[in-house]
Amino acid sequence: MAAVRRSMARAAPAPSSQAGFVLGLALLAGLILSAGSFTALNLALASHQAQAAEHRRRQAEDGLANLGQLLAQTLVGHRPEELNQASLSPQLLSQGLPGGWQLASLQWQASQPADLGVASLQVTLSGPRGEQRQGLVTFGRSPQDGLITSLRQEGA
Repeated sequence: MAAVRRSMARAAPAPSSQAGFVLGLALLAGLILSAGSFTALNLALASHQAQAAEHRRRQAEDGLANLGQLLAQTLVGHRPEELNQASLSPQLLSQGLPGGWQLASLQWQASQPADLGVASLQVTLSGPRGEQRQGLVTFGRSPQDGLITSLRQEGA
């Protein structure tokens, strides 16, 4: 009979203070795990945003280089004054610019008096998210007649 009483004593539920302690401990562990997963999610999102920004920057640089090459093909044998934004065909721009990027402005830079064989064009592109990228495209120019002869350098 004493053995039956001992087994019943062991099977009796724990006092409510011990049960509350375990529940609080479980809730605290759950909160810590949730905070850790939110931190990991936040780091992954920040990394993705940085990669997307780098991708857009590289797209703009490629667009400037492509546009410089297409402008050189268009301009060889012409004077710099003959090029303005309105004279460029939409087809040329769609070939030279990456998706979502648009030509914001073209502006010829004054040549240095010592180097009349150079013509520089400031190109500004507008991105799909409002960002802008500028580059300077430098052309070779004939000192005798002022005609564009070649692309010297394109870049950002």
